[in-house]
Amino acid sequence: MFLVLAVLVLATPAPQPTPPLKVIVNEKSTNFCSSVRKMAVPIGYVMRRNDEAFAAIDHRLLRFLEDTAGVSPADASDVAGLQSALDDDAIYGPTNDLDVMQMDKIAYEIMQNLTLEDQVMNQSWKDYPKGKFASIDGMRQRLQNLMDLQRSLANKYMEFTSTYLDNRGQAQFAENAASFKALLRSTILGLSGALAASHAQVDPEVPAQANVHDIATAGNVTAVVKELRLQELAFSSEVIGAGDTCGI
Repeated sequence: MFLVLAVLVLATPAPQPTPPLKVIVNEKSTNFCSSVRKMAVPIGYVMRRNDEAFAAIDHRLLRFLEDTAGVSPADASDVAGLQSALDDDAIYGPTNDLDVMQMDKIAYEIMQNLTLEDQVMNQSWKDYPKGKFASIDGMRQRLQNLMDLQRSLANKYMEFTSTYLDNRGQAQFAENAASFKALLRSTILGLSGALAASHAQVDPEVPAQANVHDIATAGNVTAVVKELRLQELAFSSEVIGAGDTCGI
C-alpha cells in the first residue's frame, strides 16, 4: 500500500502557477504607459501652451472690437451696425494694426507648435502601428482631434489677420467690400460668440465626438471652438486616469 501511494505521489506532478494573463496585462500596460509618457504628456504640454496663446489672441481680438468705431462686444451681434462700421477709416489705425499683427504672430507660433506635435505623433505611429494596442489608438485619436481643431482655429485667425492686412485702403471699394466685410463680420461675430459660449460651458450636455475631421475641415468658428472645448474636457479626464494607471 505504501509503495503504491509513493508511486502515485511521484507520478503526479505538482501544480504549476499560470502567469500568462498577468504577463499580457503588464505588457499592455507597459506599452500604454510608455506611450503616455512619450506622446500624451509632451503633446498635452504643448497644447496647454497653445491654449494660453489662443487666450492672448482672444485678448487682442476683444481690444480690436473695443477700439473699432461702431463695434464693441456689447453690440457685436448687431450685424447691420457692424456692416456699416467696417470701412477703412473705422477699422484701420495704429492700435488695430498692432493688435492684428500680434494676433498673426501668435497664430503663426501656434502653427509651429503643432508642427512639433506632428513629429511626436508620427513617431508614435512608428512605435505602435494602428491596431496593435487599442488603448494607445484611443489616446492617439483624442490627441489628433485636439491637434486638428487647434490647427483649424489657428488657420481661421490667420485668415482673419491676412485679410485685414492685405486689404488696407481697399475695404470700401465695391469689388472688395462685400467679401472683405463678410469675412471680418463672420470672424468677429463667430469668435466673440464662440468664446463667450465656451467660457460658460462647464458641464456640457453632449459628449466629445470620436473623430472631428469634418468639423475641423468644414466647421465654422463657433463649431470648432465648441468641439475643441469638449475634446479638452474629455482629454483632461482621460489623461488623469492614464496618470493614475501609470503612476505619473
